[in-house]
Amino acid sequence: MSTERSQLIWRCRRGIREMDIVLQDFLNNSYDTLNESDKTSFIQLLDEADLDILNWLMGKDEPETDELKHIIKVIRESRI
Repeated sequence: MSTERSQLIWRCRRGIREMDIVLQDFLNNSYDTLNESDKTSFIQLLDEADLDILNWLMGKDEPETDELKHIIKVIRESRI
């Protein structure tokens, strides 16, 4: 396993069980199919506060940048 992959696995562990599941499932099942721009957006998403990410994933709020809006949409669609 690459160092980058190991770091992403670690960064997907957020402390909120539901969010851990969503992010880790996305990493395991969809991340490798993303283009480089979306991979960068996912990494940027992991820099955000846990409650912000949770609210975005649940549709209670939305991120300010188009890149984060897009990756949230991609993550949501991967759950369907």
